[in-house]
Amino acid sequence: MLDDEELDPAAGAGAPLVLVVDDELAPRAAVCRMVRGLGYRAKSLETARHALRYLDAHPGSVRLMLADVGMPGMDGAELAERAKDLDPRLQIVLLAGAEGETGELLAGYRDLPMLAKPVGFGELYALLREKLGPPTLTPAPPMSPTASGRAHSTRRTSGRREV
Repeated sequence: MLDDEELDPAAGAGAPLVLVVDDELAPRAAVCRMVRGLGYRAKSLETARHALRYLDAHPGSVRLMLADVGMPGMDGAELAERAKDLDPRLQIVLLAGAEGETGELLAGYRDLPMLAKPVGFGELYALLREKLGPPTLTPAPPMSPTASGRAHSTRRTSGRREV
């Protein structure tokens, strides 16, 4: 099971967690980077079964799941159905490529929002703000002031700066 819940340093511990489920590494990684870049936490999983196990083991921790429709074994639409059984409050958005079979898979899930792959940054930003609100950002720690109230900086012989 792929477990790469990396937090963006700007995302606070209270920032909403977004679960990204896609069997393809490149799109999954790209969406996770965008989610983190927007100040939310992201967890990446490669299969629907891993996602269900994670949701079962961490009840209520995931606020939004982005699930690829065209995954082998269990598609994103079936995953959405089963995930809602585990957490009825979970918000789900399906990710769909341009393949012809996607239309058939989505036919019974018209009530679920969908994003077209490849996911654009602007579309993802609008979706996350609508579904989750603004992220909880942790302010950067203040720099240590010197007696004059300004940050003190010295140059080392290695060329690196010390603060």
